[in-house]
Amino acid sequence: MAFLENLGKKVGEAAQAAAKKSGELVEITKLNVNIGSEEDKIQKLYNQIGKSIFEKYTTTGVADQGVKENCEAIKVHEQNVKALKEKIMEVKNIKSCINCGGEMDRAQIFCSKCGTRNDLSAASQPEQQQAATSACKACGAVLAEGAVFCTSCGAKVG
Repeated sequence: MAFLENLGKKVGEAAQAAAKKSGELVEITKLNVNIGSEEDKIQKLYNQIGKSIFEKYTTTGVADQGVKENCEAIKVHEQNVKALKEKIMEVKNIKSCINCGGEMDRAQIFCSKCGTRNDLSAASQPEQQQAATSACKACGAVLAEGAVFCTSCGAKVG
């Protein structure tokens, strides 16, 4: 009988120790999550500081020498990204509207979203090869589905 009582006492102590350890682990996990959250906030603030220094350099051209070198490197990387995006657009045979930035066929003269003329030589425009849904009332050109402006003459559709 004493053996069973001793065993029960030992099992109870082990359960209490396990519960205590489990509680500690939960608390440590919560604290680690909070630490991670605070570190993320610090990183975001570092990024904001860096961005504001870069923007100041971009507008004024003034920065400490070490910072200036990094700012110039950022400009080079931005130019590389711009060139790569342009290559993607070439492969997709599209361009960005000079006014609204919307994507449009390279052959289009007028943006179908805002109507801005994007090509100065109207004679260089080949026939549009888009799915026709209607014709422009002003010039008779085939209109792309959902077009707000004619891509041939720039007239507002509808």
